[in-house]
Amino acid sequence: MLMASPQGYFANSAPLPQISLLPKTVICLATPNPSITPDLTVDAVGTILRRNRDLYYLPVVRDGKPIGLIRRLDFMDIFLSNFGRELHGRKPATLFMDPNPLIIEQELPLEEASRLVTGRMDRFSDPYAFIITHDGCYIGLGWTMSLLEKITDLRLHDARHANPLTLLPGNVPIQDRIEAVLKSRRPFAVAYCDLDHFKPFNDVYGYRKGDQIIQRIGQILIDHVDAERDFIGHIGGDDFIVIFESPDWRARCERILEVFGQTAPHFYTEDDQLQGGIKAVDRRGQEQFFPLLSLSIGVVQPDLNNCHSHHHVAALATEAKHQAKLLSGNSLFVERRFRVFRQPGSAQEPTIPDAAALESHLDPTPPLAK
Repeated sequence: MLMASPQGYFANSAPLPQISLLPKTVICLATPNPSITPDLTVDAVGTILRRNRDLYYLPVVRDGKPIGLIRRLDFMDIFLSNFGRELHGRKPATLFMDPNPLIIEQELPLEEASRLVTGRMDRFSDPYAFIITHDGCYIGLGWTMSLLEKITDLRLHDARHANPLTLLPGNVPIQDRIEAVLKSRRPFAVAYCDLDHFKPFNDVYGYRKGDQIIQRIGQILIDHVDAERDFIGHIGGDDFIVIFESPDWRARCERILEVFGQTAPHFYTEDDQLQGGIKAVDRRGQEQFFPLLSLSIGVVQPDLNNCHSHHHVAALATEAKHQAKLLSGNSLFVERRFRVFRQPGSAQEPTIPDAAALESHLDPTPPLAK
């Protein structure tokens, strides 16, 4: 056959087992398909297509690079027409190719590929196949139907593991994304976001108001990330993860803190706003004054040569979050330590230093004011 047919770790619990990742880049769609060189004649290509009835597309490749696509139906209409072979047989087949087929690199995310395909449908005479390349070199064909099936699978997967309060992806999709960026070797940053003084707020204002705060944080995060490059996950409760691939992640985090600082007071009564907080019972049963809600963000930039799994990234992000919560107000902590992880299967991994040992590693940026 010449051508195939189209077809919490972050939660306070034990680490989840390793899961198999759903494919999320175009490489999973690549189907081997013969190609031809641009020097073949119409007669030669017609002979190839007549002998291989399952061959519907022939990419035209020069020096490994695709320069066009011959579609069986269009080509054979001309070749088999009255006097078609006599008139055109000795001409180069490139005269009858599409010189501008859709070409997609294998590392492109499926969602982006879907947008490219749907954006070209009004220009395609036959929108069922596209060319897939690696570093510009031809490797195979992709099928629109297969792409749509993969997109549907991904959306069902994310919906199945979404947080019901915010509808943002939960632990499993978060782990998937971290494993995917580690595998791709793309630089990224992980921001662990957590509310300060959330329990006393819930105790005084009730869980409905607490849910509104959590939903508001989710919306603030959505508003301030790059939807094309970044990923937001909701671990549970008041804990969120942002996986940044946008290079300006620091400015985005600072803006998130600024907007939350402006928003949070509006969830309190005027009296509580004026006094800057609320009185509530602490975990030891003692009444205590708690400041207004603030947001702590701990950020790590995993070393791609040292972090081997989402478990390693989770450990770093969790510790960065703890350090952020040691600062007062809406705070950003950027982890600058280098931590060595052993390869998977080794006997023991080094422990994270205690808080006292981290004082010299605090990011010099002061906490943002409420």
